[in-house]
Amino acid sequence: MSGIAGVLRIDGAPVGPALIGRLTESLTFRGPDAQTTWNRGPAALGHTLLRTTHESKHERQPYSVDGTVWIVADARIDARRDLVFKLASTTDRRLSGAPDVELILHAYLAWGEGCVEHLLGDFVFAVWDVRTRRLFCARDHMGVKPFYYARVGPWLVFSNTLECVRRHPAVSDRLNDLAIADFLLFGSNRDAAGTSYQDIERLPPAHTLTWSEHALQRRRYWSLPIEEPVYYRRDGEYIEQFNELLRNAVSDRLRTDHIGVFMSGGLDSPLLAATAVDALGGRTTPQGVHPVHAFTFVYDSLISDPERSYAAAAARHLGIPIHYYVQDEETGGAEA
Repeated sequence: MSGIAGVLRIDGAPVGPALIGRLTESLTFRGPDAQTTWNRGPAALGHTLLRTTHESKHERQPYSVDGTVWIVADARIDARRDLVFKLASTTDRRLSGAPDVELILHAYLAWGEGCVEHLLGDFVFAVWDVRTRRLFCARDHMGVKPFYYARVGPWLVFSNTLECVRRHPAVSDRLNDLAIADFLLFGSNRDAAGTSYQDIERLPPAHTLTWSEHALQRRRYWSLPIEEPVYYRRDGEYIEQFNELLRNAVSDRLRTDHIGVFMSGGLDSPLLAATAVDALGGRTTPQGVHPVHAFTFVYDSLISDPERSYAAAAARHLGIPIHYYVQDEETGGAEA
C-alpha cells in the first residue's frame, strides 16, 4: 500500500528537501496516486499515496491539524466507528468520513503514546512533534505492515520499505552475519528486530519506537491475551458465533467498490471470499463489474501444482472472476 519515509538529524541540524525527496521518490511503486514531502528543522517526512478506500479520496500526507504535529502512515484502521465515537469527546472535528491517518493523529493528540491501545487494524506510522522534538512510531499488533529504521551517526532514518532506508548515504551495505546464518540454518531470520543488513533494524510487531532527548526507546505495547476458553451449551452455537464474528470482521474491511482476495484452493481464503460476496449481497459496480475478484499464484510447469483447478472451482461456485499469476519464471524474494 502507501509508502512512508522519514529522516531525523538527532544532533539538531536541519534536513534539506533534496534528501527526503530522493527517498520518497524510491517509494513511487507503493503509492502512484500522490507524492508529497515535508521538512522543517531536523526532521523530514515523505509519503506516496495509494488510495484504497472511500475515505482516502481526499487524503493528503504528511498530515497535520495545526502545523505543530505531523504524521505519515501506511494504515488500514478497523473498527472505525468505535474509534470515532471515543474521539468525539476529544475534538470538535467531524471524523466519521476522515481518512485513517487523521484518526490516528487525533488519537495521538488525545492519548499520546497510549493511542496504540485504542487502534485496531494494520498500520505503521510516524509522528513528529515540532513542539517537543519528539518522534513516535508504531507498528500494528500482528506485524502486517513492515517498519525499518537505521540509526547511523547523527541520522535516524525510517521507512516501511527496506530499500528506501538503504538509499540513505549514511547507511552501509554491511551484512548482518547472524541474520544470514539464521536464514541459511532455519530459512528465516529468528530475530524479530534484525534484518540482513547490520545498520538496519526492524520494529517488531506490537512495538513502538520513540526518539526523545537523545534516547531511542523501543517498547512492546501488546501481547496476545491468554484467556479462559469460551463454552456454549450447544455445538451449533460455536458455528453461529464464529460466522457472526467473521462476517463482522470482513464487513468492516469492505470500504471500497472493488475487493481483491488472494485466494488459494484451500479453506481460509475461499471462506473470506464467500463472506465478502455474501456481505455485498451480490451487487455489482456501476459499470456492471463484480466487486469481488480473486487472485491466485500458480505453477504450470515448474512443479506439480493443483492450485489452479481448486481455486477455479471455488471461484465458479462463488460466481466471481479469478486471475492467475504464473510463477514458473519468477525469481526474487521478500525483504529480509
